[in-house]
Amino acid sequence: MQKKLLIAGGSHADIPIIMAAKDLGYWVITTGNNPNDLGHKFSDEYYLEDYSNPEKILKLAKTLVTDAICASSNDFSAISCAYTAQKLHLPGHDDYETALIIHHKDKFRKFSLENNILVPKAVSLSINDNIHLVNLELNYPVIVKPVDLSGGKGITKVEAKENLNKAIYDAFKLSKNNKIVIEEFIEGTNHGYSTFIKNGKVVFAFMDDEHYFINPYLVSGASTSLQYTKHISDQLNESLHLMASKLNLVDGLLHVQFILKDDTPYIIEICRRTPGDLYVKLVEYATGFNMSKAIVKSTIGKTIDDYTIDNISYIARHCVMNEQQGYIDHVIYSDLAPKIFDKMIFYTSGDFIKDPLVYKAEIDFIRYEDKEDMSKNINSIAQNIKIELSQ
Repeated sequence: MQKKLLIAGGSHADIPIIMAAKDLGYWVITTGNNPNDLGHKFSDEYYLEDYSNPEKILKLAKTLVTDAICASSNDFSAISCAYTAQKLHLPGHDDYETALIIHHKDKFRKFSLENNILVPKAVSLSINDNIHLVNLELNYPVIVKPVDLSGGKGITKVEAKENLNKAIYDAFKLSKNNKIVIEEFIEGTNHGYSTFIKNGKVVFAFMDDEHYFINPYLVSGASTSLQYTKHISDQLNESLHLMASKLNLVDGLLHVQFILKDDTPYIIEICRRTPGDLYVKLVEYATGFNMSKAIVKSTIGKTIDDYTIDNISYIARHCVMNEQQGYIDHVIYSDLAPKIFDKMIFYTSGDFIKDPLVYKAEIDFIRYEDKEDMSKNINSIAQNIKIELSQ
């Protein structure tokens, strides 16, 4: 009898995971509040359910008698999957409390500071706290963010104390758990570090450079890192090995976002779910490592293979966005057209861009000849790939 894998989601970002699971012989079931999410077209079954609600996902998994469960590219999904896996004794997930430490910013900051893991200095607040009684010995500017959201939602940079209360109010409005963190802003470059751990040790790692377009807190692109050094990797691996040991992490994906300042990485986010916007394809194109299949294998309890990157390719993943509202006519690529070798298109001519801060017309993958070619041209992507609006 064919085994069932429930993926708690089904967006475009989950399509590589869905296809990898099917390649491994699983009957794939997706879920979520939006039946129109693109991933559902690729799964074998779809059920309308809220994957941010652990009890509802547990009930669905029980009803379906699923053999395994996999998180989508969403922190709420990862938490619901850990909860369900613990209740049903399914493989491939940390226990529920550990999942909360990993995916809730306040708990992760507390754990990191207690274990001397390099993170920005931070203070956590709940909605019932009296801010006037909380010790806010932080240097400005600071970043205010909900503890339970990703993708730049609810984040504000505050330059001076007199602007802090509004940023706190805005963050609380969006937090489902009514909790926020305030952390010191670190000036540096932004990066991702995607790893797989096995027996508490990193057995694969890929570092990227992050790119931002309109929204300074929403990653709109990523590329093979031009700043990678073994020294940076060693520092990050040391922190990840410590986390794996202290939290007894199961084998699988461990993805980090960090700010690099003076050759020192400060970890700002961490997760154990698929990164968004087809990041897994960026890793595969750049390294040859099948990240999607590795995610599924760890989820179903299979052993992850060690993987050494012999040759790195210089690849960029770019989300095509626009600075203003308007009706889309088409996308132009300028001189970059020959370098674009893969894409996922979301728009059709005539679509209206309502919120430029989050709208993406398509995701393009660009191959550069070598490190020098990328170094010279990477910062001009947004100028070369543009959305033309109808007049």
